Amino acid sequence: MNYLEIAKNKAKQQPQLSTLEIHDQTWKTRLTFIWALVLWQISSALPAITSNHQGHFELWKIGLFLILFVACVWLSYIWALNYYLIPKINWRYFQLGKIVAGFGLMFVSALISSVIMMLTGTNGTENQELLNNIGKVLPPLVFVIMATSAGFFEELIFRVSLFELVFNKWPKVAAVFAWALFTAAHSPTDFASFMTYGLMSLVLTGLYVKYRNFYLNLSVHFLWNAFGMVSYFLIK
Repeated sequence: MNYLEIAKNKAKQQPQLSTLEIHDQTWKTRLTFIWALVLWQISSALPAITSNHQGHFELWKIGLFLILFVACVWLSYIWALNYYLIPKINWRYFQLGKIVAGFGLMFVSALISSVIMMLTGTNGTENQELLNNIGKVLPPLVFVIMATSAGFFEELIFRVSLFELVFNKWPKVAAVFAWALFTAAHSPTDFASFMTYGLMSLVLTGLYVKYRNFYLNLSVHFLWNAFGMVSYFLIK
């Protein structure tokens, strides 16, 4: 038996991933999207509980933040499962090759954005400056969780909800809205910042269009935000 035959036999023995079944969505079920938006906004506001301009942070406030934040993540995940927007988590959805390729595309988009900023004389984006200022008044743990986990809610809101719920019958419309809303949510104020977030949105939306894999998008988005956090603390 040659190597190719062995590989094929091993592949057949691997349990197949369940594909996400397409369910008909009504306007009633589509309105539950508001629930996801509410949870996202609550999770975004929670870090304010722990903020302190004097640099003195109370442990109980950090603990309260963690409990409420985990609750928001869990409720959002259950909502997505209940409406058949994502499959149950399985390690095989986290495909290393595709994650690395997605991260590489994000890195390329960042390089292009850097060139555009250099040519236009732009030093950065206002959104990044805002994040840097927020990082100065939050406990480091809270800031890291807030920044790196943003991808969970953003992928649910801007990719999964639009493709599988709101515009599930119109994938091209979903792609346009997914790209545009994610870009707009990062508040671009000039051409350079528009290209920065527009290219990032293009990569993430393209990944979802091609694979329809929430866990793949989540992994790429998380790693990119984590990379940003490492860069932030190194520069700091």
